[in-house]
Amino acid sequence: MGQAGRHREGLRVFETVLVADRGLLAVRVIRSCQRLGIKAVSCVTEGDENALHTRVADEIIRLGVADPRSTEAVVEAVIEAARVSGAQAIHPGGGPWAADAAFAGAVLATDLAWVGAPPGVPAEWHAAWRETVRRAGRTLLWEASATEPSDVTAAGSRRLVGPDRLVEAVTRTDLVERQLRQAAGERPHDVPTGSGYAMQAALYAGPQTLVPVVVRGWAAPDGAGIVVDTVLADGARLTRYDDAVLARVTAHGADRRQALARLTATVDGIVLAEPPAELAELRALLREPSVISMVG
Repeated sequence: MGQAGRHREGLRVFETVLVADRGLLAVRVIRSCQRLGIKAVSCVTEGDENALHTRVADEIIRLGVADPRSTEAVVEAVIEAARVSGAQAIHPGGGPWAADAAFAGAVLATDLAWVGAPPGVPAEWHAAWRETVRRAGRTLLWEASATEPSDVTAAGSRRLVGPDRLVEAVTRTDLVERQLRQAAGERPHDVPTGSGYAMQAALYAGPQTLVPVVVRGWAAPDGAGIVVDTVLADGARLTRYDDAVLARVTAHGADRRQALARLTATVDGIVLAEPPAELAELRALLREPSVISMVG
């Protein structure tokens, strides 16, 4: 697909989008943009030179500030970065920027499009996924069934979150693409009828993990119905700005039993030498009788 005059189904989408986030969701947005033939630009700050969202972007723009997610002072720098890159839109990812009304308002005051929730809209959109295992204040497992209702129609104007991969799995809908198309002025189409069952597990960094740290020995198996979102890649550098969740593994199957089997097999096949991660704990969780017998 060419860089100019890009159309799909007769409707225009953006040519270049700046992603003002880092981590799992930034990588997810970047890859969705690239799948659509959209140039994805990433903001880079000190310490991010070898972060995965920097490595997978088509272009990087250095902001020269500490943390691009947290202070009002960098809003102007992010908007200027979008202009320098030739972007027509800014996607805030799913971090603090996505819920920052002042940032959204500043973007909307320019000729740039804002992808996601406009000022005043609730930070998260409601979908049919649910937390099923939560321990020590952390959610480890989420599930979703195609038989449960979901408010996917509004997804283009809601904040992107990790567990909504479950909605994507059962509806076969790329929610980032839906956000982009809605921001470009397209009317959202009906979401396909859902099918099957989806489960997602979170892999957390071990309590002994010290940052900054360079990732070594990372591998995750591919498989039918599997999506792995991660900040991990050999040589990638994690910093204090990275979340404790290193990866989210989402599995889709015809039913809960197949989804759990695929999820377990994928987690079993993950390899990671550095940083320390709670792989053993996650593998044990997926084999607990209470998890196996849980009603879908």
